Amino acid sequence: MQYGEFSPFLRDLNKHLSEAKNYAANEYQSNMIDLYLEHFKSGDINKHIDSQKEWIKDKGPIIETNIGFIESYLDPLKIRA
Repeated sequence: MQYGEFSPFLRDLNKHLSEAKNYAANEYQSNMIDLYLEHFKSGDINKHIDSQKEWIKDKGPIIETNIGFIESYLDPLKIRA
């Protein structure tokens, strides 16, 4: 593993999360996405923790939006995670 190895994936993820924010059902989901974006751009784990605080406030969503526990392992060919 080396620094920046996941940056292409996270760049795509942030692009799609930014688009998804337009469809957030409420301010909690919108705030959670903002914090995800900050977390995936900076790597600041506290932003992820803060996103979970927003998630817990979103009572009874129709569709679950939490990314939750994040720990990815890639196979040697970087095809599956």
